[in-house]
Amino acid sequence: MTLQIRLQKVELKSPEFDLRRGLAVSPTLNWLPVSISSADLIEPLQREAAIDGREVVEWMHIAAADNAVFDAFGEEYRVCSATAGGTILSASDDGYIPGVRVGNIRAQSIRGSVVRSRGYTNVYTPRGSFRVPVGGKALFAKGDILAWAALPYAEHVQYVITLVQWTNLAKAPISKRVRFPSSHGKVAPNFFTVSTRIPSPICFMKIGLTSNKAQTIQIRGRGTKGNYHNVLFEDSFKIDKGESETIYYVTGFPFVSKFTLELAPEDNTKTVLDYLEVYP
Repeated sequence: MTLQIRLQKVELKSPEFDLRRGLAVSPTLNWLPVSISSADLIEPLQREAAIDGREVVEWMHIAAADNAVFDAFGEEYRVCSATAGGTILSASDDGYIPGVRVGNIRAQSIRGSVVRSRGYTNVYTPRGSFRVPVGGKALFAKGDILAWAALPYAEHVQYVITLVQWTNLAKAPISKRVRFPSSHGKVAPNFFTVSTRIPSPICFMKIGLTSNKAQTIQIRGRGTKGNYHNVLFEDSFKIDKGESETIYYVTGFPFVSKFTLELAPEDNTKTVLDYLEVYP
């Protein structure tokens, strides 16, 4: 089935905002402040456990900051839906030793010097592998696998990689706030299952977002689990700093079938999904 998307309206609701309102604390590192970007947690980690070159080294702070942000993201994603919450698995660590694996995806266990010299590492999934560039990020969507990775650090021996896998998607409507987590400036997307309550040739989506700056949001419709690689539609829309509301409508004949919605903010932003409503 071919789906088409049209932007109806983007409205700035309020220039005043509280990004952290209602967001989860990391269940693992619950003494750290709530943060959307792991870059903001380096300073409190250094105060708690200063780098001494022996027991505590730089890459540990980088990985710990990502673990705190993405752990909390998983907690929000689990309860964000008004009907069916989702499941996200995530981990950040040295990809060489001890290695990083979440769900059924894993990072290549090689020395950081190899990663630095060639400029990337590999992540392996049951549906193939993908490359993650040093200092960058990558998304993998194929079959029943939705995965994302960032690689914020690579030195002679260690390299830090953060892996995320969506194993069960939260279903719209989304009534509780959920962040778009940032690994030291590299922002991860969010995915949700969207379907109308009754068969309809049109599906309206009301998307509430809060952003710390004006930016462009990428929006895509993908197939459901088993067909995540199938892109049904894609577009982008601009939002201002503060709280905004965007209305899109999707059309299909004879009706709009269930699809996976992908929302992806720009890097180096702090963005929160406030709500996602679907009509009819």
